[in-house]
Amino acid sequence: MQKGKITIWNLAFFLILVFAAVLAVRYFGTGIEKKQIKKEIFDEMGVFRGPQLTDAKIREIIDQVLRKRSLEPIEVNTEFKSNSMIEFSYKYEITTDYILFKRTEIVDVVDGMENYGG
Repeated sequence: MQKGKITIWNLAFFLILVFAAVLAVRYFGTGIEKKQIKKEIFDEMGVFRGPQLTDAKIREIIDQVLRKRSLEPIEVNTEFKSNSMIEFSYKYEITTDYILFKRTEIVDVVDGMENYGG
């Protein structure tokens, strides 16, 4: 029995394990980033709720948050359902670098919030 020596198969298994761990971290990191973007946009819009919240302001908020993360908005839609409800949707493209390849996906978010005093 040899102690302290590594075989080629042990090395290959270790490298595959490390690569899989890196892929998992980047995959979950992208998921967390998408949730954080959605939360940040919702929070920013919450600050401006009321009569001063317009279609242009909503578009500006979404554009500002996405550009801060070097993302480009593809589509932004807003609709004031009533005096107290706003529905909005936006799309953007996010690319994840997995070292050997890159994965690009289009994220489509549809959400709504109450607009106080609107």
